[in-house]
Amino acid sequence: MRVPAATALMRVLAATALMLIGGPNIAFAQTPQSSPARQTCAESMVTILGGSADDQADACAGATSAIRFFAGLGHPPRDPVVIEITPNLPGEAGKSAAGCFIELRRRIFMLPYRAFQAHKTWFGVGIRRSTYRSLAAHETAHALASCHFAIANPTIQAKEYLAYVVMFSVMEPDFRAIVLRANPGAGFDHEDRATAMLVQFDPMRFGIQAYRHYLKPDVGPAFLASILAGKALTD
Repeated sequence: MRVPAATALMRVLAATALMLIGGPNIAFAQTPQSSPARQTCAESMVTILGGSADDQADACAGATSAIRFFAGLGHPPRDPVVIEITPNLPGEAGKSAAGCFIELRRRIFMLPYRAFQAHKTWFGVGIRRSTYRSLAAHETAHALASCHFAIANPTIQAKEYLAYVVMFSVMEPDFRAIVLRANPGAGFDHEDRATAMLVQFDPMRFGIQAYRHYLKPDVGPAFLASILAGKALTD
C-alpha cells in the first residue's frame, strides 16, 4: 500500500494487496517476552514478525478479519500468512509505501504504526489504530486473492478492487462511516470505469469507488467471484 504525500496515501504495486477490520480483541498466542519478535494469531494461519505488541495485535486483528471475509466467499486460506513489521519496506514497494504484499516472496510487509502515523492522514482522515488494522486487512486480502485467482496474471485493477472491497467490508463500522463521509461518491457506474490508470494515479478514489460499486444491488459477492474467475476486470 503506497502513501503519496499529497492527496492519496495508498497506492499498491501490481504485486501487492485490501482491508476488513475486526475489533482489536482478536486473541493471539504470546511468548513470555513483553514485545516478542514473533507472534502466531490463535484464530488464523497468520504469523506476525517484528513490531511492538500493540502493532502485532492490530496486524493480527486486521489479517484475521480479511481471512474470515474470504472464507465467507468460499475461499479459505491455502497458505499461511506471514506479516513482517519493519521500518524498511522492500524496494519493490516504493519509497512512499506503508505496506505491501510481495507475491514472489509470499510475505506481507508493513511499517510500524508510528512510522505509518507520520503520514498524518489516509483517505483524508487522521491515521489511528483503526487505520493500521485496515492496512493489515488490505495487504492480507492481496495475499489471499493471489492464491485464488483462476488466471495467471490478473490485472492491477482486479487485485485492487478485491483488496479495497475486503478492506472496507471488514472495517470497523464507525471508522468506515467517517472515511466514506470524507470521500463522497456514487461508485463506478460500470466496471469499465475501474481502470488501471485510476489505480495508478488516484488509488484512494479507486478504492472508494470500488467499494460503493460493490454495494450496488446487482454487484456484490457475485462480482468478486467473477474477478477471481478471471471473467471481470480483465483489461
